[in-house]
This record gives sequence, C-alpha cells and structure tokens, in this order.
Amino acid sequence: MAGGALAARLAALQVFLVPVSAGFLAVGYYLAYWRKLGSRPQRLVLWLATPVTLFFWIFPYLTR
Repeated sequence: MAGGALAARLAALQVFLVPVSAGFLAVGYYLAYWRKLGSRPQRLVLWLATPVTLFFWIFPYLTR
C-alpha cells in the first residue's frame, strides 16, 4: 500500500518531474558528447538510462 500512496503523491508532480529528468538527460548527453567528458562506461549508462526514463514517462498512459 505504501508504494501506491507514494505513486499517487508523485503523480501530481509529474508535470515538473518530466522536464527536470529531460534536462538531466540533456546535460548528460552534452557533457558526454559535446564536452567529451564521459568515458565509454559512462556513455553506456547514459544510453541505458534513456529508454528507462522514456518508459517511466509513458507508463502512466499505458495503464489507463
């Protein structure tokens, strides 16, 4: 029950959390590829985190 209650509370913040997470991904790609500060394992984690983030963005729409 606690997980459901937390999800209900965070649903109201989705409007703010999606752009924030998009900003974090954008900064990650900027640092990894434009500034070339990321190593190969760091870039791999960035590429793995992107579809996970996209899945969590669309998950509420899939469950309706």
